[in-house]
Formats: sequence, C-alpha cells, structure tokens
Amino acid sequence: MSGTLLLIDNTTAIMHPWKKGLESRYRTIEAVGGVEAVRKIKTEAVDLVIVNISLRHLHGVEAISKIRSSFDRLPIVVLYDKKDVLDLKQAKTYGVNALLPLPVDFKRLLEEVQQLVPDTASADANSTARKTINPASRAPSPSSAVGRQGGTRAMGTDGFENVEQLYYDGLSAISANDLDHAIEIFESLIGVTRLKRDSWRRYLEESLFQLGQCYAARGDYEKSCSYYTAFITKAPHNSSVKSALLYLGKNYLALKNREKAVYYLKKLINTTPYDSYCTQARKLLKTIA
Repeated sequence: MSGTLLLIDNTTAIMHPWKKGLESRYRTIEAVGGVEAVRKIKTEAVDLVIVNISLRHLHGVEAISKIRSSFDRLPIVVLYDKKDVLDLKQAKTYGVNALLPLPVDFKRLLEEVQQLVPDTASADANSTARKTINPASRAPSPSSAVGRQGGTRAMGTDGFENVEQLYYDGLSAISANDLDHAIEIFESLIGVTRLKRDSWRRYLEESLFQLGQCYAARGDYEKSCSYYTAFITKAPHNSSVKSALLYLGKNYLALKNREKAVYYLKKLINTTPYDSYCTQARKLLKTIA
C-alpha cells in the first residue's frame, strides 16, 4: 500500500465505486465529522483526507477547519455538489489541495491523489511539506470522456495498461450513473484471459462484484446474483465478500425467494468478525421470520 487515506463521507451509494478503486492502491479509513477525523489522523498516520461537503449532517467544512487547526500540511481533497456554493467558498479559506465535483470522476480523483500521495510518500502525513494549491486561482482540469471518443466506446483490451484503465473507466461510469457503459466495460474485462493470471486477478474479481451491483441497480436481480456468486467463489478472501453476501440476501428477497435469502443472510451472520454487515443481515432476517 502506498499510503493511508481518510474518507469523511458515509454515503455508500455515491462512494462505493471510487472507494473500491482507491482501496486497491491505498489503505482507506473513514470518519464522521471533524472530531473523529482529527483523532484518526493522530493515531492512523493519515497521508490525505477526502471530504464530502455536500452532506450536511457530516459538517464537512467544520471538519476541514478542525483538521487545519492541527495539521496545516495534510493534503485535503474536497468533493462538492453544485449547490454547495457557500460551503465551498468557506472550505477554500482553510486551504485545500483539490476540488472535485460530484458525481466523482474516478480517473480525475486518482490523478489528484497520486499527485498528493506519491508511491514514495512517508507514512507520516506531516513529515514532508506538501504544496497547498490556491483553489480560487487553479485552472479546472478538463473533464474526461469516460472511455468514449467521438460517440464511440473505447473497449480495446490490448496492452496491460489498458486493462487497468478500462477498469477505472467502469468505476467512473458507475459514478456517472451510466450503467450500460459500466456493464459493457466490466463484462469485456472478465472475458480477457490474462486477467486469470495472479498479477491481474484483482481486476477479474472486482469486475464481477461491480457487475453484481450494476445489474441490481437495473433491477435484474437474477443476473446480479449470478455475478455476486461468481465473485464469492473466485475471491473468498476479498474484503467485499460480506457486502456480496448481504446483497445476495437482498436480491433474493426482491425475487421473493425466501429460502435463498435466509441462506445467504445466515451465512453472513456466521462470518467473523461480527460487524455492521452482520447487524444488517440480522435485522433483515427478523423482517422475514
């Protein structure tokens, strides 16, 4: 892992696609609000903070203020909605390093993170001086075309670097709610034979998981279940297995297949350690008991 990122955002629907992408390169932890953020920065050797200021209950601007009062060199990336004009203006006054609009363009986010947390970065976020860009005078980065050129979809898989690029294009497509494009990308990736090699296996595994999510979002629960099942089979030790089990339970509930729903929810409850996923599964089981 190249460093530790602290995420101040608890909206999994928005966050999950790009968070998964970051997890493949960095260690990620989460905080709700400034007090918890400062505590985790002190104990977890955080290299960069990503704050979603569009969530009023998280008090993102206040969190930035608290962080800056103790860590003036720690890089901060702000995610914002177009309606967040006043909060965005206030956030700039504290000194942030990058501003990215929602929905998240993963490729652009990754570029910003890589600039601020290079592979050779120290685990101590404040051990090296980092340049804080003046957001007000910074020229905006051109928006990427999410794998499209001239109205056509770029789906080639020649060259190892293109496999990685396509995977992140798929995450960006999910963030932009372009599910058809995301499905097209991930299904092309799982068909690439070389992904079965150890060095590329994670792209196969993560593509299966993302396909499960995409088809569930489209209401095709049968197909979603088939991809989640394949993901669990091929990646039994992946950190997202619990999430897949929970989604399988929810999918089969939507399909009115009580027997399979109960099976997967109970399987999740029996996993260790017992966490929030297990708690959600237990609550769902009570509703169908």
